[in-house]
Amino acid sequence: MSEQHIPPADVVRAYARAKSRADVQEALRYCSTDTVFETIAFRAVATGIDEVARQTAAFLRTFPDYGVELEYLAAADDLVVGAGTVRGTMTQSLVGIPATGRAFALPFACHWRVRDGLIAHERFFFDLHQMCEQLGLSTAAVAARFAAWRERARAVSR
Repeated sequence: MSEQHIPPADVVRAYARAKSRADVQEALRYCSTDTVFETIAFRAVATGIDEVARQTAAFLRTFPDYGVELEYLAAADDLVVGAGTVRGTMTQSLVGIPATGRAFALPFACHWRVRDGLIAHERFFFDLHQMCEQLGLSTAAVAARFAAWRERARAVSR
């Protein structure tokens, strides 16, 4: 989908709409093959479209009603910054954390690098403690699960 004439903010809007529909394949149409996604709260980095696809699909299985409400986007060249609210209900486990059936609604900030009409880098920020509190989870336990998950991922990639 590398259509250079699409403004970077419109690429991000289309990507956010696709993720809000849990349409992983459509969302990935707006990403470069070597894209990098960072979820700062989880200390998770996905590199390349295949890894991004796996992590996105797992997250959307856990939170099938995930939705992004963009409050604003601002673009300068290939950089798009934005903020808004993310919501979801935890219906399945995530990295071994049992589902609680509870929902979250969190403010977020994000920045995206869009090159040649495709997202090359996403850096996503939200408050992990606030998410855990709303989901009825221990922040320390969730952080430990993500640390173990990162270690397993490193061991597999070696």
